[in-house]
Amino acid sequence: MRNIYISLVVWFVCNTQIFSNTFVQGENYQFKSMMFLQDTTSENESEFQLETFKDKGSFKSPGKALLYSGVLPGMGQAYMGNWLRGLIFVALDAAAIGTWYNNNNLAEDKKKEYSYYANEHWDFGRWVHDYYKWYEYKEGDDDWNSIREVFINYSDSTSGCAQDPTEGQCYTDIWDHSHKVEFTWDGAIVNSSSDFFMNTVFEEVCGNSPFVNPSCSNDSTALVNKLSEHSVYVIKDHHFYEGIQKYDMFFAGWDDNDSVIVVTKEHNDKNATSPNQTTYRSLWGDYNKIKTLAGNGGKFMLINRVVSMVDALLLAKKWNNSHNINLSLNAYPDLRNKSGLGGVKLSLYWK
Repeated sequence: MRNIYISLVVWFVCNTQIFSNTFVQGENYQFKSMMFLQDTTSENESEFQLETFKDKGSFKSPGKALLYSGVLPGMGQAYMGNWLRGLIFVALDAAAIGTWYNNNNLAEDKKKEYSYYANEHWDFGRWVHDYYKWYEYKEGDDDWNSIREVFINYSDSTSGCAQDPTEGQCYTDIWDHSHKVEFTWDGAIVNSSSDFFMNTVFEEVCGNSPFVNPSCSNDSTALVNKLSEHSVYVIKDHHFYEGIQKYDMFFAGWDDNDSVIVVTKEHNDKNATSPNQTTYRSLWGDYNKIKTLAGNGGKFMLINRVVSMVDALLLAKKWNNSHNINLSLNAYPDLRNKSGLGGVKLSLYWK
């Protein structure tokens, strides 16, 4: 473990202390090399030796170039004296920041727009009250049955729904979904997929047991009063706003569910929709497009920074190679140590 610490110290020194001791005075180049030696006869003592050399030349620190471009893209290029290249990276970073910032603000405005629209046209009480509106199978009424078909669980082969979906048990119950609505009930947070909702909430607000009659006996006014009595507040998070435009199980909550339209999509999937839900879906889609643009701006900021760092590092190495300057790190063995490492030496050579 101690030798790991030694390696880390050497790395830090390589990028800070030693490189900070490198400077140019007129035409004279001065460099201080450092050798770190571990005293193999003592556990707590180490020795530093400094050797100073003078010669003509110049040195560009790859560590500094990398660090500068990590702080601000283009700064490492400016350190290398390539100002035009640096300005290009700065301009790209500014464009990426502008794209991210502007589209994030637009996305927030669009989020408020779709939230207001959903709050106005989708209601929790209506969803519970109208969920079983299409429960009954009507012989000979193809339009009605095509709507009912959207809410049928065809995967329930044990109940024969895959073979005969006309049976009442094939209509998916409101609590029998993987997606759910979370809300408060007398101060506690519950959800529409819980046993509590099935055994208590539905019967309380609808006035009848769902196992006897799945449709609500209470009218809309009585249902709203029950919700108010139990301090029901719907938790409208991102998943809620996404779900009411995406999943058929939430369709009954829209205020124009009487204007239902069945749309057949690819793979013969059928979905229920209405004019208000279609408008909301468009608002949601616009929000996602803008949010994606903002995310792309953030990704480009990261990519531009990484490219600038790599470019600055390569420029520094190219500079030093063209001036015949080499940096080396050597380890010295010592068999008296358990690790076999006696010390390390960092050296700078030039011609």
